Amino acid sequence: MFMNRKNKVIALLSMIVVLALALCGCAQSSLDGSETIATMDETNIPLGEFNLMLRYQQAQMETYYGGLFGGESNIYQQDMSGTGVIYGETAKETLIEEFKKLYILEAEAPNYQVALTEDEKAAITEAATKFLSTNTDKAKKAVTADQATVEHVLTLMTLENKMYTALTADVDTEVSDEEAAQKRISYLFESTSGTEYDEAGNVIELTDEEKAEKKAALQEILDAAKESGDLSAAAEAKERTASSITYGEGSTAIAEEVQTAANALADGEFAELIETSTGYYAVQMVSTFDQEATDNQKGTIVQRRKDDLYTEKYQKLQEAHTFTPVETALSKLTFERIFTLKTQE
Repeated sequence: MFMNRKNKVIALLSMIVVLALALCGCAQSSLDGSETIATMDETNIPLGEFNLMLRYQQAQMETYYGGLFGGESNIYQQDMSGTGVIYGETAKETLIEEFKKLYILEAEAPNYQVALTEDEKAAITEAATKFLSTNTDKAKKAVTADQATVEHVLTLMTLENKMYTALTADVDTEVSDEEAAQKRISYLFESTSGTEYDEAGNVIELTDEEKAEKKAALQEILDAAKESGDLSAAAEAKERTASSITYGEGSTAIAEEVQTAANALADGEFAELIETSTGYYAVQMVSTFDQEATDNQKGTIVQRRKDDLYTEKYQKLQEAHTFTPVETALSKLTFERIFTLKTQE
């Protein structure tokens, strides 16, 4: 998906200003940032740019998720998928495809009259300068960062954002109420899944008697709701809280059984108690046409169209270019060292 592209670039421009890297572990041998990591047509893509983004992503991953694995986990050295391949190698494969896209879009930008404005160039230069002044020489060397490298990475990402706009300019933005129509229901759910575990760590399933008790308790609330005409109020009377959700055709947000029962209701009506494989539902139709949710869904549909069109046009663009990774250069990027983001004072 390619949603929120403008915000993505703005976030990177601002984040990279305050980014500082904490380095742990033994350093790998010094890298030559000018070495070619891949070629796109006749253009050599420097290892320095690739390594900068690789380590930035590594630092983000370790900072935000490393704690889940305990201490200095070095996520990029772990076999996360159980395939015998460490996560770092998978990350390199993903990133090389990203660089392929970035360089192809940069090459195609003139054909779409896409270029950086003077203000954008100035913002990129400022962001790169602040990034370099924030980090130590040791950190900059480890991520192969210099002014030209940082500026070009930011340039590539800004052009990607602008090319997205250019490639999706002719998307159909008209969406009818019928296509986007959303309904709103209020519901109360009673799970029939066990919540306790035996000594072996297995879930202890509820007995039929326990399930029947849960069903009866929910039926009592539903009966009271039918009398008052308000499921939320009936739930509150039993110190429960009903949930509200919107859905439309093809939605997977709610169980199929719930959607089928709800679709038969008019505004304000209640379904009979609904049984699913995971529990019981009490459902009230709040509105068979929620205008706000429908308007929001229109935006979602337009965004989906843009993403699909962007993907389609990019696929055609890449057919006109050749891209070849340099495996010997990629193999030099290893993951013995841990990169993290320093906490800002």
